[in-house]
Amino acid sequence: VFFNAPADTHDERLLDATLARARAYAAAGADGLFVPGLSSPALIRALTAASPLPVNVMRVTETPTLADFAEYGVARISHGPYPYLQAMKTLAEMVRQGG
Repeated sequence: VFFNAPADTHDERLLDATLARARAYAAAGADGLFVPGLSSPALIRALTAASPLPVNVMRVTETPTLADFAEYGVARISHGPYPYLQAMKTLAEMVRQGG
């Protein structure tokens, strides 16, 4: 069992609070820290560098790319609704073009 502890404190002003949660989760035995909503490269790098747990983010747009997330130190990427949203966007474009 992999316990991926959530932290919805995902903006720069809340980095200290996120790291405090990460330390508490690590002390309680969590395996990872899930922080959905992160997209700022600087913030992701700061979090992955300081977190005692591997960081999991949710991809919600085309950027950052998967390679970018890896470069930033992200250990796990959740895709959430992203594949569905991309498929619906493509379908809508095809319909508009008469396809």
